[in-house]
Amino acid sequence: MIYHVYDKTKLTDVPSNDANNQWVDFNDFYKIDGVGANDIVVKELINSDDFLRMILRRLNPNKNFISHCFYFEKPKRAPEFMSSFIVTDAALNQFPTLQDRVKIAQNALDFCAKTKIFGEIRPLVTFLNHSGHFNIKNPTACASHLLVHECERTMAELGDFCDYQLDCCLSQNARDIKKVGQNRNTNIIVANDINEGNSIVKSFLLNGWAGYGYLTGLDLKIVMNSRANLGDNQLAIAKIVK
Repeated sequence: MIYHVYDKTKLTDVPSNDANNQWVDFNDFYKIDGVGANDIVVKELINSDDFLRMILRRLNPNKNFISHCFYFEKPKRAPEFMSSFIVTDAALNQFPTLQDRVKIAQNALDFCAKTKIFGEIRPLVTFLNHSGHFNIKNPTACASHLLVHECERTMAELGDFCDYQLDCCLSQNARDIKKVGQNRNTNIIVANDINEGNSIVKSFLLNGWAGYGYLTGLDLKIVMNSRANLGDNQLAIAKIVK
């Protein structure tokens, strides 16, 4: 079942329910039993705070660490060297600690494994490092370097890990010029904080890329786009329906 959660004070023209879709006010969603791993919960016209509060109270009894992934699908007009990728976290965790960013990376890897959004490939995770190398004078570079080693130590079986600049994440030409020893594009970009992540997301949206938001960290598949791009919800659902 696909549960479309909305706020009845904001959405008055509610579509009809059918065998696969149920539209429900967020206050009434608390009363629904049996929501499981095979279901999808979709944020429709509702404030993000209200939606997240409902998720935390209704669907997170074990107090899991929750984060947000924004999946960008490569448009046909994009340069050939570009590919689809995820940015995390650009919507939920404002100033994550190093431990939080490890959990953010793991949530993204679990999401990829569960949805097969990149197919069967082994995901490459990049922690953004604006220096492009280890630099003891740059706290961001030090943090990214530590995060790579921690992820390689704790979850090497889930993916590959590295740290470099944004252009090197998405361009082989940039990697060649900067002599980065990586021969494929990044699948999962882990931002340093919400401001950096949100800026990247908005930049690609404004340049015509299709982007879909997902809440990660729970067994459920949860679509969480901003109110500015709710028109992409059906495409977002289609990407994770297997």
